[in-house]
Amino acid sequence: MHIIARPKLVAAKQRHPTASDWLDVWWNVASKAAWTRLADVRRLYPQTDEVGQCLVFNVLGNNYRLICRMTYANRWTKGTLLIKHFLTHREYDDRKWCKDCLPPEP
Repeated sequence: MHIIARPKLVAAKQRHPTASDWLDVWWNVASKAAWTRLADVRRLYPQTDEVGQCLVFNVLGNNYRLICRMTYANRWTKGTLLIKHFLTHREYDDRKWCKDCLPPEP
């Protein structure tokens, strides 16, 4: 996958040092992947959910959430992950992040 917004990942590691190793491993794994559907993602990250146009990765036993806007791989491209948020469980529950993943309400 092509991953965009590494500075957000660096900032998350600085704010939440306990997640630093997990984020490094995730970056290495995801950057080599070519996920075509949610089932592909769940082979490595079984607690991942799809919310609208985003993947929501549960991090370190649900302590954090990594939210990425996603375009799955296909025969022309490896796919893209745009890092949108790295949130604590409490921040995630506020649901302010949803505007980046779901279409606006009519």
